[in-house]
Amino acid sequence: MRFLTIVTGILFTAGGVYLVTQEGITFLSVAFAVGILFLAAGLIEVISHNSFRGDGDDGTWVLIDGLTTFVLGALILLGKISQDIVVPQVLGLWVLSTGIRNLAKAWEKLEVRNSYFYDHLFVGLLNLIVGLYVFFNPDIFNLASITLVGICIVVQGLNIANAGITIRIFKPDVIKTREEKLTDAAKKARDAQIAAREALEAAKAAHTEFKDVALTPAELLDKTLIPNPSEKSEDPLKGLSQKL
Repeated sequence: MRFLTIVTGILFTAGGVYLVTQEGITFLSVAFAVGILFLAAGLIEVISHNSFRGDGDDGTWVLIDGLTTFVLGALILLGKISQDIVVPQVLGLWVLSTGIRNLAKAWEKLEVRNSYFYDHLFVGLLNLIVGLYVFFNPDIFNLASITLVGICIVVQGLNIANAGITIRIFKPDVIKTREEKLTDAAKKARDAQIAAREALEAAKAAHTEFKDVALTPAELLDKTLIPNPSEKSEDPLKGLSQKL
């Protein structure tokens, strides 16, 4: 399913490029083909979600993207989204929300700065820029509605392809090679060592804290045991002096 998701992203992108080159047509003339493309892409993403066993959050985002794409395809086929003025704005919001999600995923890997971070950062920024541009198009280049639709589909196709590339799929043990099993075992050993080291450090910190508390006077730990200086105790010598 990973391969199928990548292919879907490529086909999605190719369809968007085709629409960009068809400046003179209306969206209504290609609405049926676009709706079918959206339905197919959404369905494949939803099905692919069950095959992803890498990051659980990534699988959730794939499912959300797939459901959104599928619903948009259904609305397009039903004629609920067909006007040339409305379609770019709807797709612009769709692309904008996808960009924000990708940037959020990139932010989670900010300290690591690996390929995952840069992939989501690039796609997220691209989606964000395109999604915002749709709403400022009349004031800048004033592109045709079908061109905007094509651009939105292109960047969303890149997002689908990126999802298929970056999400890992774990093979069942029965079909793994010896080298893959050794790699998995080595990774588990490293993870166990890291967990053991963190647990040892936590235990040392807890032991140190326990010693500090045990050696600290009780009145310093419990403020209620400290005498209140505002409450003046009666001087026993004062009464004696009065008697004398």
